Amino acid sequence: MGSQSSFLHFMHRFVFWVLFAMISCFILRVLIVLDLNKRIYNHTPGPCRVLTEKFKGTSGLAFVESQKRVYITLGYGKAHNLTTNTGIAFYNTNRTDGRNQQEIYDLIEMTINWNGNDYQNTFIPTGIDSFSSSNGRVLLYVVNSHPDHQCIHFFQVDNTKLNHRKSICDSSFTSLQDVSVVGPDRIFFTNMAAFGRGWAQVVEFALQTGQGVIYYYDGSKLSIAASSVNAPTGLGYDSKRRILYVGSLIRESLFAYKVEKDMSLEVMYEMMLLTSPIGLFVESKSGDVWIAAHPVLHEAAWHYTHLDRKKFIHQVKF
Repeated sequence: MGSQSSFLHFMHRFVFWVLFAMISCFILRVLIVLDLNKRIYNHTPGPCRVLTEKFKGTSGLAFVESQKRVYITLGYGKAHNLTTNTGIAFYNTNRTDGRNQQEIYDLIEMTINWNGNDYQNTFIPTGIDSFSSSNGRVLLYVVNSHPDHQCIHFFQVDNTKLNHRKSICDSSFTSLQDVSVVGPDRIFFTNMAAFGRGWAQVVEFALQTGQGVIYYYDGSKLSIAASSVNAPTGLGYDSKRRILYVGSLIRESLFAYKVEKDMSLEVMYEMMLLTSPIGLFVESKSGDVWIAAHPVLHEAAWHYTHLDRKKFIHQVKF
């Protein structure tokens, strides 16, 4: 009887310490993910242009060399229940009117012809990329981040108008982030997590279960290019070297994938950044990678849930 009591006592203590260790690890993971040990130091990146007069929330940028234009997605605040306009605008980088380059650029808002599709009320553009053909045709590929209607929209540029061509929508799309073009209507895009938002997504990130996905669309068929990726966000494609760069929000790192001839992905390496990448840009000539990142994740999370606070001004450096 005494030995049985001792064994039960040992098991109770063993189970207690195992549970204590698991809970402690979970809390530690949450603290590390939130970057509570970091702070942002004041800095001056250069002249910025405030874009909050009409739209709240700039999210994506795409530079089209052939047009000398930068296309911008606007109105991301609507994805977080903020009343604001949404749309796509552009500005020209080859100014010829003699104005000082430090002055505010004139954004030109584009009209969208949806060609009979009922998407205008659920359109919240975020990630964006482009493709330019040899005959001057420019195509835009835009992530729609509406919580109930996540899709990739295909547009053709007609001067200051966008003509909607088609869309990719799927029930597995829960948290689409970015898109990268590898050819006409051939794209990679990221789905950051299995859960769209809320506490379920917080727990998923804290446990670092790696439920993110990189999708590939070949113009007619959708497939999974890489699964079990830990919170993939921004994408950047180096067409000369056939390398796809993928940012990981939670691991605070940058993955490099070799794009094979059959468009499958082979992991090359992971580069630790110690900051959470959210957007990537690859210079076509040099292959240099420019990264936009959240250095302190808990402040970024607070900002995304309080987009109406005036202390946060959305700015873009042109």
